Amino acid sequence: MSKDNNKIYFSNSPFTNGHKVIDFVWSARLDENFNLWMDFHLETDKYDEEEEYKDALDEIDDISEENAERSLWINYDHCIISSTYWNNKGIKIDTDAKLDFNNLNQKTFEVDPIPVDFDHEEELAFGISMLGNDTVAQHEITFLDTEEFGVFDIKWKGKVANTYLGENEFNYDFYVYMKNIKFSGIKIDQTLEKDKVLAFFQSKITHFEDFELVETDDLELEDYILKIRKQED
Repeated sequence: MSKDNNKIYFSNSPFTNGHKVIDFVWSARLDENFNLWMDFHLETDKYDEEEEYKDALDEIDDISEENAERSLWINYDHCIISSTYWNNKGIKIDTDAKLDFNNLNQKTFEVDPIPVDFDHEEELAFGISMLGNDTVAQHEITFLDTEEFGVFDIKWKGKVANTYLGENEFNYDFYVYMKNIKFSGIKIDQTLEKDKVLAFFQSKITHFEDFELVETDDLELEDYILKIRKQED
């Protein structure tokens, strides 16, 4: 099956055309201990948005297995895979060496290999709502460089166990290919002092001059975000 960009596909799904991704955020955060974590948030359109699913009179009494499966998915509306929505861990970033966006090209992050501890799902990098609040693991996230600094194509695949409905086997695979995703910045823990944060990033980020520490508005959970500077025309 060919894969369209900016869509997610699930194996064992009645919707073989996949689902449009309507929100995708690639970010990071610096915690109170100066540990750096990478985050992703993905949200799809409604499962049946691109399908002709109508309650036509001749379908009301259709209790076929296929129709029942489609109805089950539609009941759960849409999918979210995220390290921020449910406050999951995200991906720990090694800061022993300097961070350089140029080194991300063709780099793959492998996270939460199977088997996982179902009793401590809060320790997993990501949470998922697929058919209820399920379990997602064995991620492979690959970055492909573009011509713009801080912008990448991102390939993401992994496995899902439908634990909400009582399953404990990872019987679903998912695949995503996102085009031209710009890094949205590093959120800074509110307890950290600005001067120490700047010193930390100056020592850890290659081409630090391409970034700026931006003060957030009153509605944000953090005071500052380290963002890529806007490129002058």
